[in-house]
Amino acid sequence: MVSPLIVYIIAFTVPLFLSGISFPYFIKFMLNKGFFGIDIHKKEQPKVAEMGGIVMLISIIISSIITILVAEDSNVQLTIGIFCMTITIAGIIGIIDDFLTLNAILKPVLLLLASVPIIASTWFSSGPLYNPEPLFPLIGQTRLTIVYLILLPFVITVPANAVNMIDVFNGSMASTTIMVLIATFIANLIIFNKDYTTLNPTNIFVLMIIGVLIAFLIYNRYPARVFSGDSGSLTIGAALGAIAVLGRLEIVVIIAIIPFIMNAFGIISSVKGLFERRKMARPTKMTDDWKIESTKDPKAPITLVGLIIQKGPLSENDVVKGFGILTAFSSILAIVTAILIRVVI
Repeated sequence: MVSPLIVYIIAFTVPLFLSGISFPYFIKFMLNKGFFGIDIHKKEQPKVAEMGGIVMLISIIISSIITILVAEDSNVQLTIGIFCMTITIAGIIGIIDDFLTLNAILKPVLLLLASVPIIASTWFSSGPLYNPEPLFPLIGQTRLTIVYLILLPFVITVPANAVNMIDVFNGSMASTTIMVLIATFIANLIIFNKDYTTLNPTNIFVLMIIGVLIAFLIYNRYPARVFSGDSGSLTIGAALGAIAVLGRLEIVVIIAIIPFIMNAFGIISSVKGLFERRKMARPTKMTDDWKIESTKDPKAPITLVGLIIQKGPLSENDVVKGFGILTAFSSILAIVTAILIRVVI
């Protein structure tokens, strides 16, 4: 029997390796084919390869297959398969959006479909892989049953869209999401005592996504050579939602992504609805010395960037550091939440 530690090492290193060696070739291919975006936050306005999420999604799928073959536990294998199907649906929707630009309302509606594999898991096992009894700090286990099933699709859709909305600067999505995943990993250890000696699907998922994000961050950090596109941000966001549901870490993940939710809520509430980013007024502009400052356009959405630069213009790197500080704080709160949950269960 394969040691759980070996499975965890495979779950982390395979996507890291696959993505790491694939990105240079992918970047060259996309630039040659004309699939690139202009990095508007740079004076040189460089061309940057788009849709890096395709590499991330394929790496996760291959890693999931390899991990299923190695795991040797039927329940763990099934859970990995359901997780992979969930993020694949989200990733495919992201790829379609990258090519066709889906309607701003249609996209989140379609993302509800990503929850179908988790909901349907009850047909492939002795019971559903989700638990309608989420854990709350100081309260412990609660029973929501039907209400939970109604809310479950939104636990996938909301993080997917929130991650998509924060993916606006070099390294912003990858660096902050890695912090959230590390906090989630620690929270899982605290609440369920699931360390490296126990084969736990949540640990596998977290390590897998961290691995692929580290590889992506190498090429997406300042100055970026590749953008994730919706194919990447929706894949990673859906992965966070799936980890929350399958790992019974709903509250922990929600606390950890508070900055993401604040940003999404600010945008949606200020423009009074869902609109494509391309159709909204830009909330920021570049100064003469190429720092980021807020615009005076009253139609511009309220964003997390506006909070970070309220005292004055900042460089792109400093804005991303601001994202990181806020996410680090919410991640610490998520770990504290896990401790408070552990106390009462």
